[in-house]
Amino acid sequence: MEPEELKRKLDVVAATCMQLSRELQSIDAQLSLNMDRTEIREIIGNLHWAAENTTVLGLHQVGEALEDNMGTGLNG
Repeated sequence: MEPEELKRKLDVVAATCMQLSRELQSIDAQLSLNMDRTEIREIIGNLHWAAENTTVLGLHQVGEALEDNMGTGLNG
């Protein structure tokens, strides 16, 4: 698979994560239990993290990341 094609696939995954997070956000206020709202907010945060990091993975494929460890949490 070519780097550009791989980046496009990763971009689709990132967009899907964001769409899922928006759907969960619309459900959040309707949940009756506080612990359920806490959990759904954690899932939303995880989806945002996944979208961001999947985007960075795509940038790595085409050499557009600002640095080699961008998005990995690694220093240096």
